[in-house]
Amino acid sequence: MRQQTEGFRPANLLRWLLPLLVTAAAVYFVGRQIDFAQVDSAFSRVSLQNLLLVLALFILCLLLRVVCWFFLLEGKFSFSETFFGMNAGYLLNNVLPLKLGEFGRAALLAGRGKTGFLPVFASIVTERVLDFFLAAFFFLVSLPLVVTNTSVKSLAVVILILTVVGMLAAAFAARHKERISGFLRARWAGKPRLLALLPRGLSFLEGFQILLRPGRFFAALLLLAASWASAMLEVWVLAKALIPQSQWWWGIFVTSGSAFANALPTAPASMGVYEAANVAAFSVLGVDQSTALVIALILHAVQFLITSLLGMLGIYLLGDSLGKLSKKAMLWKQQQKDTE
Repeated sequence: MRQQTEGFRPANLLRWLLPLLVTAAAVYFVGRQIDFAQVDSAFSRVSLQNLLLVLALFILCLLLRVVCWFFLLEGKFSFSETFFGMNAGYLLNNVLPLKLGEFGRAALLAGRGKTGFLPVFASIVTERVLDFFLAAFFFLVSLPLVVTNTSVKSLAVVILILTVVGMLAAAFAARHKERISGFLRARWAGKPRLLALLPRGLSFLEGFQILLRPGRFFAALLLLAASWASAMLEVWVLAKALIPQSQWWWGIFVTSGSAFANALPTAPASMGVYEAANVAAFSVLGVDQSTALVIALILHAVQFLITSLLGMLGIYLLGDSLGKLSKKAMLWKQQQKDTE
């Protein structure tokens, strides 16, 4: 009975409504100053060759990510299982809110019986940690090229240094995780609210375990960095086609700057939020919103269609169904929440 009535709690209702509100705000931001005549004109200037090149670069970006995850899984699964598992996760993110894809792909591979859910999920956390580091690194490196203010450039360097220091501190904490856990449990005895946060912190530290193995860390980092480079080239190809004065580093700034929008609660596939983030990044570079929107729509459409098709194929080949996998993802997400 508790599970049946849990969905009517205000907190649960807010958790479902908040993504829709964020998406509605993003759509309003994008749509308020769009000139649809300019949008149509911009679309007409994108050639078939540009589209095919963007498609090829996206597939390369996707393959590099799969290789990185295959590497992080330490050979527990075949490359095809890793490939289709990742795309199945992307499919769930495309059609469901609450970013259930990470739980879904972990549940799908764990269902193969080769290892449990938590080791697979820990590899996904590691991938996300490296992703965040690369997003921060590329954004802070490109920021001085965007702004001329010396103080802002200096601030970017300071933040970059702090990011690296933070990674090192997290590596230290990951090495001494059990000792830290014991200390905090003793210190927070009688403080249930603080103790409830501890499992989440320890789970987060799992993603930093890779920092304790430098060889594996740099290999995974290089694979993800190459994937990021492919994504940046996608932006550059479209920007060059539509904006002749575009600079080579625009792809770095737009891709890394807009990536932080992924942390927001959004409707499925980050609809509206993805476009708003890209338009905002291009606006900083002086690009009109209509042209920026066309670039964002093409990039988003390629991502959505390719990952959705491969995800559906993957779920079928791995012997599951979208409905069952969605329920598994929600169950694991709820269990993760209950342990916190």
